[in-house]
Amino acid sequence: MPRIRLAAFGDSLTEGYGLPAYGSFPAQLERALLEGGHHVEVLNFGVSGDTSADGLFRLADVIEAEPDAAYIEFGANDCFQLVDPEQTKANLSAMIEAFQDRGISVLLLGFKPLNFIPQSYSTVFHPIFNELAQKYKIPFHPDLMQGIIGNPHYLLTDGVHPSTEGVSAMTENLYPLFDNLLTTLKS
Repeated sequence: MPRIRLAAFGDSLTEGYGLPAYGSFPAQLERALLEGGHHVEVLNFGVSGDTSADGLFRLADVIEAEPDAAYIEFGANDCFQLVDPEQTKANLSAMIEAFQDRGISVLLLGFKPLNFIPQSYSTVFHPIFNELAQKYKIPFHPDLMQGIIGNPHYLLTDGVHPSTEGVSAMTENLYPLFDNLLTTLKS
């Protein structure tokens, strides 16, 4: 059975900011999926600080790696910089379409704005992930950091990035979504 190549495409939450390489989300996800019986390789295309516009700029490199599937995880830095949510949505749309045009399955990971982000912005920003998932009929999770933010044990001292334990919790939360994606790809 050929190995499924999954591109992990995102910002610092994908790259593994402040963590050893084996502690990053792609590394922990790959181990969990292998233990779950999937023949998979997760390629880490995470870059700290990237906005969705930066991701769009790097998209060709990800496609060139010829993954079978990809997850898209951008939005946190757009949110921190108060990028127009319509621009973030347009950038994410372009990424999804580029993957789908090449027959690459896509999974979208959303980001829920933190409490220091103005409520007026959060109200417009957070729904874009659900809207895109419905429009493109792709699986998604509304909040990659669900259950992580606000728990000091799961965060680095900056209070924003997940610790190794936080990434383990993220992996556990999101495993069913990826398990389903890979099972669908195999059938």
